[in-house]
This record gives sequence, C-alpha cells and structure tokens, in this order.
Amino acid sequence: HTHFFSEMTITSTTMSSLAYQSILLLTAAALCAITLQLLSCKRDSIVIQRTQEDVVAPSVLRRRRQLLDLNMGIELERKTYKLPFYMEQNLVNWDNLERSVETRDTPIFWHVLKSGGSAIKLMYATCYQITSASETGAWIEREQQEALARQQAEEAGSERRRLEGEDQVSPMEWVQKTIIEQWQVWDESAEEAPDNQQQLHVVVAEDGRKYVNVDVTTMEGIARASRLNFASSGLADVIFTPLLRESAELLLDGDNHNKGRMFAVFRSPVDRIVSLFYYLQQATWEPTYNPEYASMTIDDYAHSPLCESNWMVRSLVNKMEGPLEPADIAIAKEIIRQKCIVGLLSEMDETIRRFHSFFGFENDEALTCARQNFAVAGGSQSNSHKHPKLDPSEETWQAIESKNMLDIRLFEYAIELWHEQGGWLQNENML
Repeated sequence: HTHFFSEMTITSTTMSSLAYQSILLLTAAALCAITLQLLSCKRDSIVIQRTQEDVVAPSVLRRRRQLLDLNMGIELERKTYKLPFYMEQNLVNWDNLERSVETRDTPIFWHVLKSGGSAIKLMYATCYQITSASETGAWIEREQQEALARQQAEEAGSERRRLEGEDQVSPMEWVQKTIIEQWQVWDESAEEAPDNQQQLHVVVAEDGRKYVNVDVTTMEGIARASRLNFASSGLADVIFTPLLRESAELLLDGDNHNKGRMFAVFRSPVDRIVSLFYYLQQATWEPTYNPEYASMTIDDYAHSPLCESNWMVRSLVNKMEGPLEPADIAIAKEIIRQKCIVGLLSEMDETIRRFHSFFGFENDEALTCARQNFAVAGGSQSNSHKHPKLDPSEETWQAIESKNMLDIRLFEYAIELWHEQGGWLQNENML
C-alpha cells in the first residue's frame, strides 16, 4: 500500500507540473495574438492618417505641425533645466513674493532692442521719478563735466583778458600766474577724482530725471560698476541692460541679499529686426551703429551676415556665435519661465499695469502718466520711429524669419507665459 500511494503522489506531481506548463504556453500564445492584432490596428491607423494628410492642403499641414511643435515645446518646458549659477543664485523666481527687511530685490529690465525698452526706461524716470541704472547716467555725468570744463575755460579767459588790461602785469607775470593757477586746479581735480569719477553717485538731468553714474549697457561699464560695489550701493531702484547674464553675475549679489527681479517686453522678432535696421541706419550715436547700414536696403540686410540671428536665445545662453542646439532654446525658455515678468509690446497698456502692480509702485498718478504717455504708439516714446513695413509673404521677411526661428519660438512661448501670468496675477489679486 505504501508503494502504491507513493507512486500515485509522484504521478500527481508530474501531471500538475505538466498542466502548469500547458497553461503558461496557452497564455503566452494568447498574448502574442493580442499583440499582433494591436500592431495591425496601429498600422491601419497610420495608413488612414497618411491618407487623410494627402488630401489636406500643404499650408494647413505646415501650420498644424508648427502648432504641434509649439505645444510640445511648451509642455517640455515644464521640466526642470539647470540654469547658469549666477542667474539661479542672483535672480528671484518671478512668482516668489517673499520679501524681507534684509533682502533687497532690484527690478532688472532685460532690454531687447526695439521692443519698447526705451519707452519703459523713460517712463520710470519721468512718471515714477525713480533712480535708474542704464547708460544715461554716464552720459549725463560726462556732459556735466564737459560743461564744467567749458565754464572754467571761460572764467580763465575772462581773467586773462582782465590781467592783459592791467599795465602793472607783464606778459611773463601773467603766464606764470596762469600756470600756477592751472596747476592748483589740476591738483584739486586729482584730489576730488575719487569722489566724482571713481565712486558711485546719483546724477540729475536738467529735467529732474535721476540716474546712477554708470553705463550698464556695455561689458566695460558693467565691470566698472561691479568694481565700485554697485550691488551693495543701493543707489538704483531699477536696472536697464541688454546684457542680462553679465549683469546678473556682476551687478547683483545673492549671497548678500542683493538679488534682482527680471522683467522684459517682447516683440515679434521679424518686426523687431526690421525696425532695428531702419533705426541703425540713422542712429550714429548708438554703440551698435554700423555705417554699412546707410547704403543697404532691407533686402540686402536680410541676406547679409549682418542680419541678426536668434539674438535673444544667444544672449540668454551666452552663445553669440556658432550653431545653436536644442538644449539652448530649452534653457532660454526655462530662464524666461522661472525668472521673468513678461510684457508684450502689442499689449503695452496691460504690460504697464502689470509692472506697476507687481513691483509695488502704488502711485496712481504715476500710473496715469505712464498709460497716457507710453501705452500707445505716438506717445512720448523716445525711440519710436516710422519706417516701411514688411509683409510676411515677402521673400525678405522669410529670409529674416529663417535666420531667427529659435527667437520666434521663444517669442511664442513668451506669449503663452503672458497669458499664464495674467491668470496668476488675478488669482493673487494683483490686477
């Protein structure tokens, strides 16, 4: 009996093992059949989609793909990219409203040329009457020094003429007296130089506008301001510069609670570049002026190496030459998404209201002044100028567009952020 039951146990175990293996084989076969069926459906779906695309106008397809790329790009920007250290360290995230007594957050305006920045700069100086740091302070100080030198020369001339009329003073005595007095003036100027030329202070224009005596629109000027401890001076209420990365590194100091809050106004890149070309044909005073522009047509410019190529993206990622990579546009978008209060030239009135509310400028009279004089074309905008327009269907427009596709993507992304930030500001009762 014992042998019989032992034999049955072994046989039962073997049969159970065989049944289990059979079940596994049947399950695998079923899964394979289902997978093949799904692949077949997917193939049929692709064929159907391609058949539908064949009957849609190519222009419509291109627009759909552009919108798809844009939407994908916006979705991708919800990922986190590593920003340059000094931009992460020294610029406050735009939606971070925490402010403390020991922290000083200075608004820093990224001036994208011909996007309304000159109007914003003049608006804060005239309507809000706050102290700005741009290039204007250095210009005013230089003009004031030249005026002082002319006044001293006129006074010296008057003294010379007076002495020449006195019989008791010989020509040699007058020369000696003039040299001694001049040396005294030079010695006094040398002693005063650290106060007037090598230290930061506020200069006031004839119409009352106030500026720090620096030029933060050039690398040399930013380096000089940094050496003079601009970040800790507390003199500027707002900074205007096209060189955001350099300014974030040298004009701000997050370690010592001197951070910046970035804001900017964006404009369609092709419109902006066309406007900039016509402006630089005449603006001999600008550092970026090139005499070659005067003899060029806009079509010549569009097809020349002088034409801008993705200036915004290049400036943000510090790659002014050479090819750009997908990571560059991703980082540029992330800087704007995390750090920038977005304004639009096409929505200037609303832009001014948002800036006013966000930065805590509670002066209603200043806001009224700003909206009346700077919210519409034809107001008191210092840098607006009339010029021929281009149509998007023109080959010249398309040539400029092809050189600035990444800037166009960044601009379209800024529009999306504009709408998002508007909703956020309303939720925070700031509009």
